[in-house]
Amino acid sequence: MTDSASTAVSLGASDGVSLLHRKIHEYVKGEPLHVLLLGRNDDTEMLAESIAQAGYRAKIVDSISHLLAREEANTFSVIINLDVISEKQHQWLIDLADSHKQWPVIALSSEDNLDIRAAAVRMGGQSFFTSPFDTHAIVTELNALSERFERDPYQVLVIDDQRSVADYYSSVLREAGFITETITSPMTDLMPYLQHHIPDLILLDLYMPEISGQELAGIIRQMSNLISVPIVFLSCEMSPEHQLRALCTGADTFLTKPVKSADLLAAVESRIRRGRTVRNLVTRDPLTGLLNRRETLRRLEEGMDRFQRYGHALSLVMLDLDHFKAINDNHGHAVGDSVLKHFSMALQSVLRDDDIICRWGGEEFVLVLNETGPGTATKIVQRVSAFLLNSSPFEDFKYTFSAGIVSTAAGMNSENMLDIADRRLYQAKAQGRNCVVSRDD
Repeated sequence: MTDSASTAVSLGASDGVSLLHRKIHEYVKGEPLHVLLLGRNDDTEMLAESIAQAGYRAKIVDSISHLLAREEANTFSVIINLDVISEKQHQWLIDLADSHKQWPVIALSSEDNLDIRAAAVRMGGQSFFTSPFDTHAIVTELNALSERFERDPYQVLVIDDQRSVADYYSSVLREAGFITETITSPMTDLMPYLQHHIPDLILLDLYMPEISGQELAGIIRQMSNLISVPIVFLSCEMSPEHQLRALCTGADTFLTKPVKSADLLAAVESRIRRGRTVRNLVTRDPLTGLLNRRETLRRLEEGMDRFQRYGHALSLVMLDLDHFKAINDNHGHAVGDSVLKHFSMALQSVLRDDDIICRWGGEEFVLVLNETGPGTATKIVQRVSAFLLNSSPFEDFKYTFSAGIVSTAAGMNSENMLDIADRRLYQAKAQGRNCVVSRDD
């Protein structure tokens, strides 16, 4: 949670229609995000503790009236335990969802069948978990639902040769909390933009004087890093044949001008959410939810490019859990997996929103710390160590890690940094583990 400025922003559509995945009444930057849990039992109480450890405010409510009374700023999701609520409460929640007065729902149940899943969807369910509940997976889902408010706002590129039209769509999106960029001369401005940015979605006019939207969509789909980015065509074209031909180039949907604000926001919101889900499957480690090696290498190259262009400092940390094989051997691989999940949660709790956290492989992790020198990097790693000391959920043992740190210097590239960090990690292991090495002996 960053700057504690108390400016409040309304994130609903201008005509009052609530949007999928984003029914938050008021967002105040710098204040904690709130999660409500409906249905009190041992499972929800344990889950509330885990959610609080992840940095959210968790509140268990016992009735629909209590749920509706909790419309304070920064409430962004409700977790519903379907095993606990009554049939009457079931119906009330469905009615709330039908009237667009419900937050995104995470549903919990001991059953797993079509009827119970359908009930969850009718209540606004975005995700569904069965017992025994994987608290780490639930927190990961909360992170995905909340990232657009603080860590990773939704970014939309609007391409339209008419400046007034591009500015109108951009203003509608910005009012709803999106970050937008407009391009009215794609022949000169598009490629430079795409070399340094990957938007979450592209709004593309179909008919432009120098190049058509259909041709631009084909060019965009040639770029491997943009294959999964949704493209939405905007046009006055009414012919189904022409619309179908345009969609065959790789666009996701077609909106006919003039587009209502609510329709535009709903189309953009739902496709970005799905697109990010697909992106996360490709770029994130399935066990911990952290970035994988391939995506981290890409982002490390971006950070090195900023260092070489502008001199922005960057530190790289390589961490390895101490005696992890012994944990697996003595306690079992399920406990080993729990250790990896807990460590990933510890890293996310301590590090800043724009820091890069990666599961490099096995029990090895990598951090890329932007705008950070070696002294600050060492302090960050020490804070992680202190967090582990005070928050370990394992009664039979505590675990530690070793780390090697390197910071940017003239003549370095990403391969050099990884080699140096790995060598210093080895030095930390050789010095007895549970320590940090930030320079060569």
